Amino acid sequence: MRTARFTFYAGYVSAVLGWCYNSLPLAEFPLGYFPLATAEVFPQARAEVVSLRWIISARDDLVWFIGSVASSYALLILYVAGVLPLIPMVALWAILIDAPHVFGTFSRTYFDRVERRSRGRLLWSSLLFFVVGPIMVFAGLGLVFFFLAALWAYYHLVKQHYGFMVLYKKKNNDLAPIDNALDRLLLLFAFNYPFVAFIARDPQAMTRVPASLRFGVNGLATVLLAGTIILFVAWLVRQGQRLMTGDALNVPKYLLLAAAIPMHWIVLLTPMPNKPIAIVAILTIYHNLQYHRLIWFHNQKYTRSSTISTGPADVAPAAHWDRGRPARNERGARTASAESNHPREKYGAAELISRRLLYYIGFGILFGIIYQGPRQLLGYVGLKNGAGMNSEQSFAMQLGISFLWGYAFIHYYLDSKIWRVRRDPSVGKALNMG
Repeated sequence: MRTARFTFYAGYVSAVLGWCYNSLPLAEFPLGYFPLATAEVFPQARAEVVSLRWIISARDDLVWFIGSVASSYALLILYVAGVLPLIPMVALWAILIDAPHVFGTFSRTYFDRVERRSRGRLLWSSLLFFVVGPIMVFAGLGLVFFFLAALWAYYHLVKQHYGFMVLYKKKNNDLAPIDNALDRLLLLFAFNYPFVAFIARDPQAMTRVPASLRFGVNGLATVLLAGTIILFVAWLVRQGQRLMTGDALNVPKYLLLAAAIPMHWIVLLTPMPNKPIAIVAILTIYHNLQYHRLIWFHNQKYTRSSTISTGPADVAPAAHWDRGRPARNERGARTASAESNHPREKYGAAELISRRLLYYIGFGILFGIIYQGPRQLLGYVGLKNGAGMNSEQSFAMQLGISFLWGYAFIHYYLDSKIWRVRRDPSVGKALNMG
């Protein structure tokens, strides 16, 4: 529980580090943050004024990538109103929603036979993240480790919002240099101001800021607020200019920004008890639901058989599979084509996980119990003993929690590698990229 509060201090440092991923070409951003799929193109008459190309479809995007922000507001209202206590809210979110979204990454990597063959070195070397935390704790650098862990966690959270925005820009041909710069800067300032203001106003949050940085927190908040206002005005002027010059207005991008940015401001600037812990679940649930939908869309490739060549023409796989079983010859033996084309034979456990939505949910919750169950228990014990908010965690508790951070680190790292469409055509194919 104690480590959770560090998550949002990372935004403060992220502003110092800079928007480091901006140097990458738009097409090179990892697809974990830019999920590409088929586009819905509305009639030409409407496209002259507005552009409405979606990632999956209008319905899916509006429900999962934009509308799921309602989940953050729901948690906020229930918690602030005293209906939902802190411990049940955080524990249930972590086990039932957050950990399963980490499992979503594993479902398409470690459990995918093809991925294990093609990315073996990446996957197995990533397991070293489990020992990073314990080593630093043994070295007396536990607090440094948790701060760095939180930095990466917040970077991962905000980067996904930025990635969805860039995807909508690419989908709707909204790539003018002036628009790219304004969108990027507005997002940078708009997400960092409420976070820094939260630290400046919350005594518990301020105690977790490195001493050398505390003196500048209030000043930084003022600069970020002024910058956000100036950039927002410039951004609005630019949208008016686009309308006047006949450039289509990117409505999906507007809807995404209207969902994500105000939610961060409202959550981070609303007074509440145990705020450094509570806001982790409240802010992140939106991110979780976006990712679950992306993963489920991608993982449908595990339930689709490849086309099987049978000579002069290809026939549909359904002609060769009986109730999901590989084709067999007259003697009952599996054919070579069946071995290579049937999803179960090709992908292994990934096919079973994604065969039904219920399976995906069930395996995700089981993983959540294994991963987040012990972590939430340690956090609860620390909070009850007074170590969750104001005093130091014990060495054993730091050691256990630092080890469990390895799951999240692997998720963050693999996500930066496995969604690159230009480098991995199979990703674009799985997402039906046109």
